[in-house]
Amino acid sequence: MNNMPDWVLKHKGKGIEIRRFGDRYYAYESSSRYDKDLKRAKKVTGKYLGVVTPAGIIKKSDVSGISGDYEYGNIALLYGIAGKTILPVLKQVFPYMYERIIIYVILRDIQPLPMKSLRYLYEKTYLSRMYNESMSPGSISGMLSSLPQEGMVAVMRKLTEKGEYVLMDSTAIFSRSENISFLEPGHNSKEIHLPQINVMMLFSSTRTVPTFIRILPGSIRDVSAMANTIDIAGVERCVIVADKGFFSADNIKKLKRRHLSYIIPLRRNSSIIPESGDFLNVFMYNGKPVKYWKPENGVYVFEDPVLKSEEERDYLIRIHDNIRSKSSYYDHSGDFGKLYLLSDIIDEPERIYRLYKEREYVEYAFNVYKNDLEADRSYIRDDHMLSSYMFLNLLSLYLHFQVLNTIDGKYSVRDILLILSRIKIYSTGKTEMVSEIPKKAKELISKLGVDLDILRKK
Repeated sequence: MNNMPDWVLKHKGKGIEIRRFGDRYYAYESSSRYDKDLKRAKKVTGKYLGVVTPAGIIKKSDVSGISGDYEYGNIALLYGIAGKTILPVLKQVFPYMYERIIIYVILRDIQPLPMKSLRYLYEKTYLSRMYNESMSPGSISGMLSSLPQEGMVAVMRKLTEKGEYVLMDSTAIFSRSENISFLEPGHNSKEIHLPQINVMMLFSSTRTVPTFIRILPGSIRDVSAMANTIDIAGVERCVIVADKGFFSADNIKKLKRRHLSYIIPLRRNSSIIPESGDFLNVFMYNGKPVKYWKPENGVYVFEDPVLKSEEERDYLIRIHDNIRSKSSYYDHSGDFGKLYLLSDIIDEPERIYRLYKEREYVEYAFNVYKNDLEADRSYIRDDHMLSSYMFLNLLSLYLHFQVLNTIDGKYSVRDILLILSRIKIYSTGKTEMVSEIPKKAKELISKLGVDLDILRKK
């Protein structure tokens, strides 16, 4: 009995006995009568009363009449985060449409299904008990068509806090949809020539969340577009974090002309890389030491000893396999494990390195877009719907990163939402009750501070 949770023990009182079978607890009437042979009182178990749950003892008649069960724990987590971040902004900007928006945004986090399947996910979650929305393909398409551009920009601007460091990057998303005029043959670093759109994203380095997205025709990927995006977003401190293919003397001049800060990796054979002398010092990044040199002419030099060892090993294997020559080893070995970053920012090398490494989060966010967009291409009929679609996915990513920032790597965000989905609400028609909470889900609730009552207070 002492091993039972407190929420079970509180129901054990005079005349009630609690028994455990498997993971569930059951209540029975209990009384006592005097046994002449034993010469003492003997406990007598009476009729079954019902299942013991955190919400109380649910009568047998109610349990047998369960009319449905709904995913609840995952919704409570995401809705709780949204209630402190994007939901107040959506209510302010879209007072007549925010409910459909927040449903769509949360469902996309749980499972990024195409529009035609989204209502089935909606109907199995507690969101369908909270709101009276159909979430049919037609209703979602109507939402995408009717979201005003100025409203979407207003929401994204409110998600960007004043004075924080914001990273900016762009990517190309390919599609063969015939409905979107933004799709144009474009040039990228992989020399792929397919119809594409250009996606520019702003990402808060301070809070590690995406805050702004802008869609442009695939042929537009220049400094002027970057500067315009920053102006539209109302950003004060932005750093362009580009890939190696972006570097050119002309691009650097354009960035300086527009007063745009930048961090750009250089190819290892770049002529502007300074001669390496003795390294200046070492800092730790993700548990690994990183050597750094004194910056010269805006070039920051770093060396990862673990990566250096791996690159040297790979090169030696190529020499063994006659793919590389021994003489070429001495020409390249000085670059093993090295990272060369060109920046106009004057700061500690560790700060520049960490800002650049946060580009990995932006790339992670871009991958979500690339994986999801094709699934809904038949429903996106024009450029405005595409902008709305990408805006709503940005909000889903915002919640995704809010969860990601609270975990230690033991679980992925998808893992957490799946584990919490096992916490369900049972509806009997007369009442609702929370299901038993598995051990892992209970640990996550405590760690993440999930309020399981938040949705039922609404």
